Amino acid sequence: MRSVRELHDELSADLASISNQVCASAGTLDIAPQFRSELRVLDEKISELLSALNEEIPSSSQKAQSIFSIRIRSAISDINQYLSQMCQITNEVAELKTLMDFPKQFLASTSGKSSPIAVLTKREKEILALLPKGATAKAMASELYLTEATIKTHLASIYRKFEVVNRTQAIAIALENKLITF
Repeated sequence: MRSVRELHDELSADLASISNQVCASAGTLDIAPQFRSELRVLDEKISELLSALNEEIPSSSQKAQSIFSIRIRSAISDINQYLSQMCQITNEVAELKTLMDFPKQFLASTSGKSSPIAVLTKREKEILALLPKGATAKAMASELYLTEATIKTHLASIYRKFEVVNRTQAIAIALENKLITF
């Protein structure tokens, strides 16, 4: 099973990759000066979030109240707000938007008092418990004696109920709501 550190590291790796793409786009000659400035500001905001992710990891002996600290949640909200105001959307900006698309109630929650989430079925709970292990849909299907298509259907249902778009976000929501533990 993965640790909170690995969850933060996964998000950091994705952000670092997008940051590199944003820097490369800002350095091209065929973009408008205003968009170049926006990309540079966006890269600064990504750097702030990366710093927070790398600095604020709870130790294994420390019981964390939440997966993301207030500083990290604030940085994610700041990036989301900035993305909504940008004049142009490129592939890397769209990718960042998807990565940062945590539900608003998750980002606003600071003391474990988030809005109630939709009830999961027994099968969805079994699949959710396998997410932190990093198991593929094929591996989950093998372990639970289901088809890969069925696993993907359940994953889509979990993502819809949690209002997320990827595994990292689903794991964060599940941990926050004590549906799974490390």
